[in-house]
Amino acid sequence: MTVVTTSRKPSPRTRTFSRDLARAIGGVYFTRGKANLQEVFSLDEKVVMVKERRGNPSLIEVYVDGRRRFALKLRRALLCRELRYTHGYAPGELAAQVERWLGGRVRQRGSSLLFGSSGPEVGVEKVMCYDEGQG
Repeated sequence: MTVVTTSRKPSPRTRTFSRDLARAIGGVYFTRGKANLQEVFSLDEKVVMVKERRGNPSLIEVYVDGRRRFALKLRRALLCRELRYTHGYAPGELAAQVERWLGGRVRQRGSSLLFGSSGPEVGVEKVMCYDEGQG
């Protein structure tokens, strides 16, 4: 099962976003606290790290076996409680790529991704894929 966690001292908004994301992709949220990266990576093969800027989620990094494999730089993030869903959207290429790395259901609306049927929504600014040789 995928572990979703944050930086050491996340804002309440980033913590809420991370919990919403974990629920949407069928993972578990891990409150990091003082745990170092080695401890976090020992929890599961796949770890999703949510980082923030100015108190808002700004980057989602996916680690597999302790190595960074995929990242999404976010333009904005909406929490589940801030969303009003009116209808579904067909997944696009970006959504398929994110589903591959995160698991769960991801839908795409323009440059925004919606996680799960009622999970958080993020606007994607940049997608970064890492070669097998990078960590």
